[in-house]
Amino acid sequence: MFYECRKFLIDKLKESGIRMEPITSTKKLNTYTDSHVGAVLFHEENLNRNGSKRLYEDQTGAARRRRKIFDRNLSFGVVIGEYDPQKAEIIYEEFLRNLGSGLYIDGNFIYAEPSDAEWAEGEDSILKAKIAVQLKVTFSGGVYRDTDYLDIGGKQLDIKTE
Repeated sequence: MFYECRKFLIDKLKESGIRMEPITSTKKLNTYTDSHVGAVLFHEENLNRNGSKRLYEDQTGAARRRRKIFDRNLSFGVVIGEYDPQKAEIIYEEFLRNLGSGLYIDGNFIYAEPSDAEWAEGEDSILKAKIAVQLKVTFSGGVYRDTDYLDIGGKQLDIKTE
């Protein structure tokens, strides 16, 4: 899930107008000297045990049971920096439009929820950009275990009592 979510954000940054390859490490971001910058930085992952179950049919029509073992939430920081504040705003809004609701990984939908945008100008930013925005994006998914569901509705049981 980590790789797919990070790649998803990198692709959305590129679609939004970031011309360079987005940076994925804080150390590299601190030493970057251009004013046009895009970055995707991993923040944290939270795991919570979950025991929910759901019955479904797979592509062959067989009944299956899906158990969600863990809720898994990954947070990334997305940085957009630009020399011109107007360009930064255009790229930022385009990124939000392109983000959508989330993505599918192995048939499971992973929600993408943006929050906590912080703008920094001039000396307030560690970047060489005149203006930069850092946005937190949290992906909410899970770890699942699928098992076959035994359907005994059409079976004949021979039970004898003594």
